[in-house]
Amino acid sequence: MLVRRLTTLATTVALGLGLVTLQPAATSAGASAAAATSARPSKSARVGAGYLARQIDINGDHLVSFGAPDISNTAYAVLGLHAARVGKEQGRRAIGFLKTQLHNLKGSDGKDDPGLLGYVIMAAVTSREDPTHFGGTARVNNLIERLRATVHKSGPDAGLFGSADPTFDGAFRQGVALAALASAGVARWRIEPSVTWLVNQQCGNALWTAYRSDLTKPCPAANPSTFEGPDTNSTSMAVQGLAAYGSFPKKAGVVASLRHVQTAGGGYSFVAAPGQSSDPDSTALVIQAFLAEKADPGAAVTALARFQLGCSDPAASRGAYFFPGSRTPNLFATVQAVPAASLRTLPLAASTPAADVPVTNCSASASAPSTATLTAATLTAATTTLAGTAGPCPAKTGVTVSVDFTAFGRGVHTRCAPGAQASGLAAMQHAGFTPAGTSRYGFAFICRINNLPTPTQQACVTTPPATAFWAYYHALAGATTWTYSTLGATSYKPPLGSIDAWAFGKQAKPSKTPAQVRAGT
Repeated sequence: MLVRRLTTLATTVALGLGLVTLQPAATSAGASAAAATSARPSKSARVGAGYLARQIDINGDHLVSFGAPDISNTAYAVLGLHAARVGKEQGRRAIGFLKTQLHNLKGSDGKDDPGLLGYVIMAAVTSREDPTHFGGTARVNNLIERLRATVHKSGPDAGLFGSADPTFDGAFRQGVALAALASAGVARWRIEPSVTWLVNQQCGNALWTAYRSDLTKPCPAANPSTFEGPDTNSTSMAVQGLAAYGSFPKKAGVVASLRHVQTAGGGYSFVAAPGQSSDPDSTALVIQAFLAEKADPGAAVTALARFQLGCSDPAASRGAYFFPGSRTPNLFATVQAVPAASLRTLPLAASTPAADVPVTNCSASASAPSTATLTAATLTAATTTLAGTAGPCPAKTGVTVSVDFTAFGRGVHTRCAPGAQASGLAAMQHAGFTPAGTSRYGFAFICRINNLPTPTQQACVTTPPATAFWAYYHALAGATTWTYSTLGATSYKPPLGSIDAWAFGKQAKPSKTPAQVRAGT
């Protein structure tokens, strides 16, 4: 049985109208048991954490996504280093970086983001830092008070953390916030409305969807085309947050429903529906959900390991996890995979990692590379995507990919991805375009193509807004009109001779017809 008791923070903090002494957090039924936490984390977890430590080294004290410092992934990486018990110095420097970013913990509405605050709080606690005086004594340094200040005090969403639209991340961010407060020892009676809100969001099949605006209506069935209905990510974070406070609603149902949607290979997809393709992020989160419910994750652990880059990959990539569609390091997948591969759930207890930065030892004849050789240059080389050719593909020799950059004043670019393509994402990459997903959902949502929109225009943390997103269209061979894709780019497999088209904006459609794209005009 996997059980971990959280340590007590001997801290007193001003919360609400009076001084509140933080109490020991509830027993987290999902974290590693005494036997598990005393055991050495797996090699997979350790080399994954080693990869993260080297990325922190490359940038000095943080991780980078889309060319900009990444606060949430840096905080998550600290959790991974502690879960795998390595990278002591890199974790220390990452905490120093996070202390400089306290004014940047904002969401899409410009106000404090409970998810970001939650990750930083958990990183602080596991690093033996005081989250009520994180880097100073001003109000901005009191992360606990800031997080609690985001809660809805009244209305249908009383207890929900965060003022931003919860449509796509309500249950997920609530789980993060609860796990963070539990890690800091905030007593359950002080946040009971927040626990109740999350319990009430649970669907009839015991899983969670991102957000239920009307609790009188049942959750819709999980739909891979629209991403509606219960999903594994919302479920896992909700389960971990509630378990941190000793709450296990419909426990048997959670386990049974998750096992029902497990893929043939043992992994999990984002949408909680049978017959889907697995991804590392969702598989990692479900492992943690099983552990939180005191259940055996079984084959999911092996399935997660299959997404890890190893000896057949470039030295700079080894240890990282990749997302289907591109066998290159995926930062978000890696930060989420490492704690799960360590068989640890959120939140983590305070700990002191070892100084090692493990590398993948491939063979006696090809010894593991030293960290000194893993430079930013080799990392860039390792993540270069395959390039196709300019213009449309001749006849049925490949998949034509047309990206309409008109919204950015750069016209329409058309390229050919030669040969059969495993997915729309692969076609885009093999045509020579560089897509980027979101920090939270990976390539389930394409947020940028060739770095547009720029990081300053869109943060790409969660789902892009409906007024500014990349819309995905298809045209089969001979088709004269565009068909809006009902599947994401990771799920759709474009046939030879077809066209994949992308356009950016509110209800945007490609400005050129399929015939014009084929003609190269």
